[in-house]
Amino acid sequence: MARIAMAVVGFGAATLLTACGGGDGDGFADKTADEIVETAKSDMGDLKAVKVTGSVTSDGEQLDIDLQASSEGDCTGTLGIAGGSTELLGVGGSMWMRPDEAFWRASAGDNADAVITAVGDKWVVLPESDDSFQTFCDVDQLLDELLKEDESDDSTYSKAGTEDVDGDKTVKIDNEDPEDGTSTGYVLVDEPHYLVKIEKTEGADTGEVTFSEFDEEFDVEAPGDDEVVDLSQLGA
Repeated sequence: MARIAMAVVGFGAATLLTACGGGDGDGFADKTADEIVETAKSDMGDLKAVKVTGSVTSDGEQLDIDLQASSEGDCTGTLGIAGGSTELLGVGGSMWMRPDEAFWRASAGDNADAVITAVGDKWVVLPESDDSFQTFCDVDQLLDELLKEDESDDSTYSKAGTEDVDGDKTVKIDNEDPEDGTSTGYVLVDEPHYLVKIEKTEGADTGEVTFSEFDEEFDVEAPGDDEVVDLSQLGA
């Protein structure tokens, strides 16, 4: 699952995030693309919570995301993978998943029937050593991965005008990479200048992801002991 969990990073989002820094919206769209990108790298890390939704295809495999995450290791939402889906829940860094049958049949192989019988409709605890979904359930890790530099990065950035997204004016930033193709980020002109959408229609990794509910609180609660299965205790 680690490769799947990094699909968003491969999607080309790293250099498209922009800022929530000082100043007002006047003149923001007049900044250079590089200035917008550099502001992003220093300011987006201040977010404490965010909702991520969308679909990404990486190496021919589609990942559907509908998830809220916080810097406290809390998360709630769903991931769709290989024709199946799983609910994901994180509370203070502890994590559980509750997959559907299609998910187990795609991921558990010959053990699928045994796992489905053992789990039923309960949550499966994820051991701390399993980092398959950690990126999705800690906004700090998520943004670190999205913002990290690629040492071999030959991409260039350019502005592609402005466009309304859900009624808000955004400035578009194209990331043109000679190997991975072009991806586009949409950034709010009015402050805070959050990135609200990334899309990529060419190259190996394609799709669209939106960011919303910035720094909004959300409720999570750990499942009870009678609602949880530990597969490691079952030898699975």
